[in-house]
Amino acid sequence: MKTGWSVDNFAIRATLKAPIIYRGYLTLDALLMAVMGTGDVRGLIKCVDDLYYASAAIPDDLGLVQKASFVASMRPEMTPEWRDFIEPNAKNTSLPSELQIRGPKKCNDIKIGVSRQRDAGNILNQYLVKTSPVVEWHAVGNAEAVLEVLRSVPFIGKKRTAGYGEVGEWSILDSDLDGLVGYANEPLRPIPVERWPQGGDWVPEEAAWKAPYWEVRNRTKCYVPPKS
Repeated sequence: MKTGWSVDNFAIRATLKAPIIYRGYLTLDALLMAVMGTGDVRGLIKCVDDLYYASAAIPDDLGLVQKASFVASMRPEMTPEWRDFIEPNAKNTSLPSELQIRGPKKCNDIKIGVSRQRDAGNILNQYLVKTSPVVEWHAVGNAEAVLEVLRSVPFIGKKRTAGYGEVGEWSILDSDLDGLVGYANEPLRPIPVERWPQGGDWVPEEAAWKAPYWEVRNRTKCYVPPKS
């Protein structure tokens, strides 16, 4: 933490205007890293040996959970590497003559068999949509500085361009929690088993516990928050 900054327990709340989609835990430190484009937010959040005192996202219990499906298409004409092994059936003078197929075909049309359609056709992605009115995080750090970073963030979570996760307001709340352990002594974020400060009969799961969260080497047996 930067000297001269107050370090307090706090909660930050996002009041939502639209349902939210997210996978994983969406810890506060990960959110700040994404917004700031950095892999280190120790100047905002307390961190000890790479473990941030910042909880995962906690949606309101009253929120409903629904399923949403989105179709993604691999467009061979937009991905040139596919042309190395998918034969185009359009007359394209930029391609070798042996790859050009006779007949009135649509421009950029691609000849894809059934098996290749499975590999390069439409892909159905399913997500869980939470209709929670608010999402909160608990943490230890500089609350005002964190709020200043997030104040201008209009969307959180996935499928933001589709309108999901729209934030109406960010606000700071008082909290007695440290971002690691909840009121029922439950883990508030993924914490390696050997660093868990409480007892209990929690079942460990493999999870990423430190940044960068996408790297396999940062995954280990952790106690994780209860499914919400």
